[in-house]
Amino acid sequence: MIDRLEKIIELAKEYCFTNVFFDNAEEHLNAVSDLLHITPKQAALFSVVFENYGDSFTMDTIDEILKCGKMQLLRYMDDIDVLRKNKLIRETHGSDYSSPRSKGPRYQIPRNVINAVRKGVEINFSRNNENLSPDDFFDYAEEMLSAVSNDEMDLDDLYEEIKLLLENNKHICFVKKKAEYDLGEDSVLLMFVFCCDLLCHDNESIEQYTLWNMLSHIFGRSMTYQFKKKFKSRELKLMQKGLLEYEFENGMADTNYIRLTQKAKDEFLGDFDLKEKTKHRGKDFIRVENIPVKKLFYNDKIRNRIGELTELLRAENFSGIQKRLGESNMRTGFACIFSGPPGTGKTETAYQIARETGRDIMLVNISETKSMWFGESEKRIKAVFDRYRGIQKDDCLAPILLFNEADAVLGKRRELAEFRNGPGQTENAIQNIILQEMENLNGILIATTNMTSNFDKAFERRFLYKITFDKPDLESKKLMWQNFIPDLTDSDARCLASKFDFSGGQIENIARKNAVSFILKGAKADILSLETFCGEELYEKTANRIGFTA
Repeated sequence: MIDRLEKIIELAKEYCFTNVFFDNAEEHLNAVSDLLHITPKQAALFSVVFENYGDSFTMDTIDEILKCGKMQLLRYMDDIDVLRKNKLIRETHGSDYSSPRSKGPRYQIPRNVINAVRKGVEINFSRNNENLSPDDFFDYAEEMLSAVSNDEMDLDDLYEEIKLLLENNKHICFVKKKAEYDLGEDSVLLMFVFCCDLLCHDNESIEQYTLWNMLSHIFGRSMTYQFKKKFKSRELKLMQKGLLEYEFENGMADTNYIRLTQKAKDEFLGDFDLKEKTKHRGKDFIRVENIPVKKLFYNDKIRNRIGELTELLRAENFSGIQKRLGESNMRTGFACIFSGPPGTGKTETAYQIARETGRDIMLVNISETKSMWFGESEKRIKAVFDRYRGIQKDDCLAPILLFNEADAVLGKRRELAEFRNGPGQTENAIQNIILQEMENLNGILIATTNMTSNFDKAFERRFLYKITFDKPDLESKKLMWQNFIPDLTDSDARCLASKFDFSGGQIENIARKNAVSFILKGAKADILSLETFCGEELYEKTANRIGFTA
């Protein structure tokens, strides 16, 4: 294909777009037009401008190659528009804050078109962005922003995609208000950043450091610096028009966070019931209706504690208890810690409590809150609690904030040496933030940990409910065996429960192996086969140990 383009360009420079040119270049033009689904004349124009694929070009560029004069160029304007609409070329764009653009439109060859021509393959523009629903409209915009952030698309491609998205969806409130407020291209992209972060990630506000990082991936450092200056001086158009603002807490502006104003939400996101919409599309937000019923087995002591906590967290009881605590000037938040060995049902208990009490779960992955960058981890953990408070404001029923496998943040704080920077200081800072947030908590926090020792005393006194999950007793293990493998007789279930000191998670593993064996062999496992599976489970546990034994 590149050879054909070179031949077309060579003939065009010699004969311009005369009949002689089209006769001599027919074979090559047909090959290009078939690949790109355009006419031979449009293929000729595309070939000429493709020579400048790394740079932008204007109609004057075509004039220089063909030496046809400006009046003659008018004959090709319709074909240039077709190439643009077919996304084979795109109009390049400047910035709201950059120097004025040069006279006349400038064009460029998109990266994906260059790659397709280089490989001689068809270009797939199959995705339709016309007449989208509000959900699909913002999902499409979010995909485009992510593509630029991941270097899968450049900024000019993004401008062109957003321009077509707006043109093809004039029924969406965002598009109507964009025109009404006369927003420039950069302001539109900024509004998309905030709207998509709210709708797709449930973030009510964006911390400044995070925002500048996001924008630098989209606009580049130089342009982001201009945004930053205008935010600081409040000269940004979106702030002057009352669409963006600093976050307010107790009547005071918090300049670390920027958010959409209520006016912006009402007008630009008028297609949505935001209270319903922000229930909550993030992968870390688990809706109560998506939590399956699971039968759990405890000894009598734990069963009673779990039952008491479940009753306390039911909506009809919880609000009254919080009110009484508040009237007595006591903390109204409920922080609970579930500790014990792996596989004893700590996490699943939190899920079942949520299901029983009708509450959603906001799941916190501790590893995702940690960053290699100094100071970033603290900001991330603070953002977790900020987001939780934002969700509480929108929801009638407070969700459960679940810190799963929280060993990394519940251990004793480190004694810092002379040099105070580094992992020790970061971990201590994270713990201090969590401790302070637990003091101010007005909702429900459940943390699970495998740690049975080395528990920091400052955390211990802040957890109102502390439940230790022991390994199941004999009767509980027998019931688990029969729950996971219903065909087991009482005597076989009791035999396995007596012989193997397994947690519920280990028993479930063996039951899954039994199910796989049945699928492969078509025969139910007998007690000997199950004991073999148990032996393998024991082997896998011991095989993972590292070190020496006496």
